Amino acid sequence: MSQRQLRVAELVQREVSLALRQGWTAEAALITVTRASVTPDLRQVRVGYAVSGDAAAGKAARALLRRIRGELRSTVGHTLGLKSTPELTFVEDDVTGGVARVQALLDEMSRKDRPAGDKA
Repeated sequence: MSQRQLRVAELVQREVSLALRQGWTAEAALITVTRASVTPDLRQVRVGYAVSGDAAAGKAARALLRRIRGELRSTVGHTLGLKSTPELTFVEDDVTGGVARVQALLDEMSRKDRPAGDKA
């Protein structure tokens, strides 16, 4: 990825997160923008997000992002000042699965490091 792509991705991630917090405070409270990746032509951005909560919260977050995608695109386009405003595509990240896997690995390492007679 080029330096320009990285800068645009970082700016998009920050602006989408900021716009969610300012414009949709209550609805977006459980949404965290985790990443953004930009195509080489800077016309499309995949925005990754994670939702804290249950399946209903995830469904509500998907509906919200689908509903306000155009407004977020407009906000990002105005801020970035690029020749063409990139199209935003939202992709849900499974952060909880990764966290559970890391925790399981840490628990396994802890068990291996523990002396045989220790019952902690």
